[in-house]
Amino acid sequence: MEIEFNINRATAPNPSQPVARSSTPETPQDSASLGKTDALKSAINKVPLVRPEKVDAARAAISDTKYPPDAMLKAISSLIAEKIQ
Repeated sequence: MEIEFNINRATAPNPSQPVARSSTPETPQDSASLGKTDALKSAINKVPLVRPEKVDAARAAISDTKYPPDAMLKAISSLIAEKIQ
């Protein structure tokens, strides 16, 4: 005996088996659990708006006369030239 399974076929419940129904219909919940929202908000509020180490790195890069490097400038100018053509 060979059994073939077709996973794409929608199966319907067997009509000979009765479907059990609950006596009270299930009511959807009108409210959502927002307990994690408060924790997320407090975590976001703890994150600093300014990261001093990044500001210091940016200041160092700006004060460097070799920034941006010539290779970076050439790469940027090549990309701009490609987009213009």
